[in-house]
Amino acid sequence: MATARARPMGVTPGGGYTAVIEVAQKPDGSFQWTNLNIAASKDGSRGIPRPAPFPALTSGYVATGWGSDNRRVYYADTDGAVIELKTDGNEGGWDHDNLTSSIGVPVAAWNSPLATGGMRSGTMMVYYVAEDGTLIVMKSSRSGWRIDINFHLPKVPAKSPLAAMQNGRGRFVYFITKSNRVMEVEGFGKPTGRITDLNRWMDLPSPSPLSGLAAVGWGDDRRRIYYSDTDDSLIELRGYGDERSSWSSDNLGGKGVRQLKDGSPLAAAPTDRFVQGVALWGRESEPLWANYESGWRTQEIYTNRKGARPVVAANSSVACAASTDRHPWVSYVDEDNHLALWRGPESDWQWWDLTADLKLPAAAGVAAQGPLALVHTECGPRVYYLTDEPEF
Repeated sequence: MATARARPMGVTPGGGYTAVIEVAQKPDGSFQWTNLNIAASKDGSRGIPRPAPFPALTSGYVATGWGSDNRRVYYADTDGAVIELKTDGNEGGWDHDNLTSSIGVPVAAWNSPLATGGMRSGTMMVYYVAEDGTLIVMKSSRSGWRIDINFHLPKVPAKSPLAAMQNGRGRFVYFITKSNRVMEVEGFGKPTGRITDLNRWMDLPSPSPLSGLAAVGWGDDRRRIYYSDTDDSLIELRGYGDERSSWSSDNLGGKGVRQLKDGSPLAAAPTDRFVQGVALWGRESEPLWANYESGWRTQEIYTNRKGARPVVAANSSVACAASTDRHPWVSYVDEDNHLALWRGPESDWQWWDLTADLKLPAAAGVAAQGPLALVHTECGPRVYYLTDEPEF
């Protein structure tokens, strides 16, 4: 475990606050964990470090990674301020920034999801929802941060997740309106920003009120969006361009993907040329990996070679990523509140009980047992979760 050497202000051993935990694979294949709120502390009065602002349990959060080991984590703190934790992976360690105070972004809604499509060509966008339901777009580039607020967009309802992705054409974010329509927002700033109601281009079934939302993009303009309908079938939207004729949708429930559990959280992983797969929960709370190989299929995730199938915690979210060698990685919280990590594919899978292996602080149980995030850099997988039982 790596933390700041001196105990930060207001932090006592064994708890009293909520923290972001990173679990990272080391070069030898083992894992280590870090309390990022402690690791990203800054010097305060009398040389006593001040921890990064503590995350709100009601807020979502998101992480992204690229290159050798650059990582960013975004969340809302207990006052709704948007916080960035950042490192370039070198000996300088972690740092943090309060983006609400430093660049003036609005405070986040108490239950706001966050989304990012990752870094591409030195540019990244981060999306969240303000207190009045307005979608907020933050753009990070070599010239710094910019903010876009488009008041012409429909409001993002409290029940809607966010999903974001990038491809060669640009950057996109998706949400579900109060009337159950799937909205796509492209670009940054007016008048270049484009808003599309995808229900106008396809006859889409209504999303489950408990559905997750996932999106991936690749190539010049390939786009895929996934959600669960009210019959708990996985729906795929496929498209490119700006014409109705270039878009279509499929109910994957009849094409090899098992029925989901009560809508199910969703996470999708892209590679450079296609969708690597989608992680989801099955009807019996079993973790599943759905992927396309000459047709859709569903693979069960097991915990050992003897075939023990885990049960996912009732309020666990899911996170996934693909490595550069196209191995899928999936993380979730099981019914014993243990953080699990799986690497596929079926012919060459591995599984870790990270909580048992590393004696991790427990995943937060007050809100969703996540939220979870998973990124894969050149140095390996990095898993992020929230705890309200941190150890110094």
